[in-house]
Amino acid sequence: MSDRRGANPYEDLARRTTSSGPSRGLVIGIAAVFVVVVLGVVAIFLTGNDGAGGNIDAVQEQGPVEVSGEPLQPMPRVDGFVVPVELDPAVGSTPPTLEGQDFEQGEVSIDPADGRAKVVAFLAHWCPHCQAEVPRIQDWVDDGNLPEDVDLYAVSTGVQADGANYPPSKWLDREGWTGDILLDDPDGTAANAWGLTGYPYLVFVDSDGKVTRRASGELPIEDFAELVAEIAA
Repeated sequence: MSDRRGANPYEDLARRTTSSGPSRGLVIGIAAVFVVVVLGVVAIFLTGNDGAGGNIDAVQEQGPVEVSGEPLQPMPRVDGFVVPVELDPAVGSTPPTLEGQDFEQGEVSIDPADGRAKVVAFLAHWCPHCQAEVPRIQDWVDDGNLPEDVDLYAVSTGVQADGANYPPSKWLDREGWTGDILLDDPDGTAANAWGLTGYPYLVFVDSDGKVTRRASGELPIEDFAELVAEIAA
């Protein structure tokens, strides 16, 4: 290894600083550094401390929910991710309508009678399986796979202020979730009305407002895509 050393970046600066005060070049340099620092601080403030997200300006992590209609029967626990049609009492049923709010107190409605097929994902911020499933689904959506006649919703439920990955608003923002988001209340009203028994919980509803399939856990994206295709057909 050579003993040759690189130039001292501060050596020339020291020569240009006289006893009568800093040179014009030094003043300009300091001013430029100051501007860069200020711009950096502003950027961090606008985008959040983690440098990601920034699309959600949350004012709440839970919200009021109104339920209209008969609740779904709880999803049975089965081997695998997807409940077989013959074992799911909710298949063919119409889920209740959910009226609530998002993180910014905007009104959100999940209405099976609106003539739109939909996927409703019930998610808990502290659940590692939800943390794995959300980016998997969002990547699939970002690749242009979500049919135009299918809506995607997330219901943020099971919120625990002392739980991991809190708050859910920053988590979903960081993951770039593009579907509508409805907040459950502290009692899990929305989750209970739709028959949740585990996280993540996915309900597929066709354009007639009927449940076609239900699934829970880390659903492989190929299976997710097949179930979406069923309600889009």
